[in-house]
Amino acid sequence: MSASRQRLGLVWQFALPSAFAAVVATAWAVEVRPVATSAPSAPAAVSRPPLPPQLGGNPAFASSAACRDCHRGEFESWHRTFHRTMTQTASPENFVGRFDGSTIDSGGLKYQVFRRGDQFWARMPDPDVMLDRQRRYEHFARQGQAAGPPDWSGIPEVERQVVMSTGSHRYQTYWVESWRFPGTLMTLPLVWLIRDERWIPREAAFVTPPDGSRMVTVWNDHCIKCHSTGGAPRPFAKHDAGGRVEQTGFQTQVGEIGIACEACHGSADEHVALRRREAAGEAGIAELLKGDPIVQPAELTDHRRSAEVCGQCHGVFIWSVQQGEQYRDGRGNYRPGDELLTKREYLFPPQEASFYANEQEQADALAGYQRNQEFFRSRFWDNGAVLAGGREFTAIAVTACYREGTLSCVSCHSMHQSDPSGQLKPAMDGVQACTQCHDGPPYTTDLTQHTHHAAESTGSNCLNCHMPHTTYALFSAIRSHQIARPDVAGSVQHGVPNACNLCHLDQTLAWTQRHLVDWYGYEPLPLTTEQAQIAASLVWMLKGNAAQRVITAWHTGWAPAQAASGDDWLAPFVSRLLEDPYGVVRYVAEHALRKQPGFADWKFNFLATPAELAQSGSEVRRLWSEQRAGATARTGKNVLINGDGQVVDAAVEWLLKHRDNRPVSIKE
Repeated sequence: MSASRQRLGLVWQFALPSAFAAVVATAWAVEVRPVATSAPSAPAAVSRPPLPPQLGGNPAFASSAACRDCHRGEFESWHRTFHRTMTQTASPENFVGRFDGSTIDSGGLKYQVFRRGDQFWARMPDPDVMLDRQRRYEHFARQGQAAGPPDWSGIPEVERQVVMSTGSHRYQTYWVESWRFPGTLMTLPLVWLIRDERWIPREAAFVTPPDGSRMVTVWNDHCIKCHSTGGAPRPFAKHDAGGRVEQTGFQTQVGEIGIACEACHGSADEHVALRRREAAGEAGIAELLKGDPIVQPAELTDHRRSAEVCGQCHGVFIWSVQQGEQYRDGRGNYRPGDELLTKREYLFPPQEASFYANEQEQADALAGYQRNQEFFRSRFWDNGAVLAGGREFTAIAVTACYREGTLSCVSCHSMHQSDPSGQLKPAMDGVQACTQCHDGPPYTTDLTQHTHHAAESTGSNCLNCHMPHTTYALFSAIRSHQIARPDVAGSVQHGVPNACNLCHLDQTLAWTQRHLVDWYGYEPLPLTTEQAQIAASLVWMLKGNAAQRVITAWHTGWAPAQAASGDDWLAPFVSRLLEDPYGVVRYVAEHALRKQPGFADWKFNFLATPAELAQSGSEVRRLWSEQRAGATARTGKNVLINGDGQVVDAAVEWLLKHRDNRPVSIKE
């Protein structure tokens, strides 16, 4: 067994909640340590990007400002990315939310956002009290003694300055300073939706059970891991003369907030010093430059080390207690080019036998999965495919292209000279992404014999079949990076949406299976009556769980699916999702509905009352029926529309009555 395999196996020897609790407990029981000052400093002429006053600089990092003079082209292309703006200090230029005096209701708690000159403020329930109640609840919950969720009543109202933001692409959320826990940044539990130009409660931005707990989040020990560069949480506890803890907080250090140059290339203090000496003409510097520690991810000879540069954030992982303590204090941070699996434990649900070195390793994986099903279900589909977006390294790590080939993230992506929306290299959004390796006739000159679709159609785009949009994050379905062949087994056995039926929304699993058997020689599987007779998309939308519903809702507005399936029959079914108990499902359905004929200007508030939501759904169905009067309707048992062009409401109601209402959380 390889060293990497051995490390992967270790994670199954303990239950995840216990490991998390141990790291958290030790994190809040350490003494105050002075901020280090002995590491090399950046050139005096460099003006470092500003930090909120609650955070200290990490002296081992030179900052992106030090890269600009020599690498201006790379600096400018990175500067346009959403990675750069992932975390920003408070300023009118950086904040997109309107701090205009608006008051937002979040489950009965009131938040007012406003400005004082160029400062941003919130009048809100005291976040220190909320954090204290949340921690007490978590403490008793770990011991099995929690009687119920925290009591959020009677919290005094305070004003807090908003000092930092996270996000700038789909939405932006904000952080306030703590007055009770020094150095601690806590969430302002609101989100500004950029496309919609509105405030919503933070919980409404995530797939989480409607009756779930509030999101009381501390940036220093949560978001810092991936939304900053060179972060070290550095929690502390002060004790009184009797040894009792009298104060806790953070002395957090970061090289830079946001995802900057050194996140991918490694800390650059030594590199900058060497290059300055080179520029000064120092004798013998050429020999020293051979030890320049800066890393170019695309030039790493091992494709795994290259992919791991992205995997440091884009993966499902935890730390062992020892690793967590090292990270907490900044003593064991991953550096690009390192073997990532020595720095943390990456988690995978049970895979096929060939993934494991031996039967015992496979048995350990299965046992770990069974002990921690809630953890895995919030990140993976029941067949082991990645569900939560932002976990692409975990996805590719189990694929043949990575394990048996040389695929890495930089095969298709680049942080420079690329579209910030996907960071894709030119032409990497189609077949060329695959033919750079798979260059034989079945994938190039004889493409239609392989795909059974027209060569220029979306059905011959490799990505649509082998990387369907079955992961979720940020109100959107995202391409799976778990590259695999189209298959109905996951749908039949586990309800996982498949590529064929997410494009052919009007077809059944039986239809898909028949083509896969005829074209590729698949072994047929037994199907239920629903799977054989009703379009899979309708079963997922009406009867499926929240993950199935949100993924399918997104596809009803996806242009290739509308072209393949028709778009004039979907609205009455999408309308049912406007009444969904999950706010995110309603939001995604709303925006998909606007891509249906006749609904481009449809007005809808996805946070309205249940009665208002029901009224909106009924109105959509009424308008659709009027629009279709006298038109040739797509009909058939598979689409639940009868020969008169009317929806078979009894079948729809039956599916809704039997909906899978399991609690669903997606940890994006």
